[in-house]
Amino acid sequence: MTIRKIYIDMDGVLTDFHRRYAELFGENAASEDRPNKKKSSNWAEFVMSRQFETLDWFEGAKELLDFVNSLNVKVEILSSTAGAKYHGEVRDQKIIWLNNAKVWYPANLVPGRRVKRFFSYKGNVLIDDTPDVTEEFTKYGGSAILHTDVNTTITQLKEML
Repeated sequence: MTIRKIYIDMDGVLTDFHRRYAELFGENAASEDRPNKKKSSNWAEFVMSRQFETLDWFEGAKELLDFVNSLNVKVEILSSTAGAKYHGEVRDQKIIWLNNAKVWYPANLVPGRRVKRFFSYKGNVLIDDTPDVTEEFTKYGGSAILHTDVNTTITQLKEML
């Protein structure tokens, strides 16, 4: 397979969003991420307290970036802001995080994870931690790696090259 472009998700791949959310609110953020579920006040508090700017690196994220940097392939960020309501706030915070982390890839910050499918073309690979997102990306013509850990992701990327 010829890889034309690699898209890397932020939350759960580069940043440890789920750990921060659980530390702050004592609950799994995934409960907030289901389609058609109204987001709680915890979500608003997370966004308005600018948590996305200061998230910790996800385990192995720097190693993953080192690996993709070594490839002769275009790389971009593809991350959701989790909806239109706080799109501007989350987008701005994620850009600050990327700048502070010195991650200079072009950033595609979209107002919902379902929008990621519009980046799905033959030769495009998405690295994402959300099963329905990777399934949909593949369904629409791209390839996807369900990120669980850096070693598995790098192995799968090597197999695609």
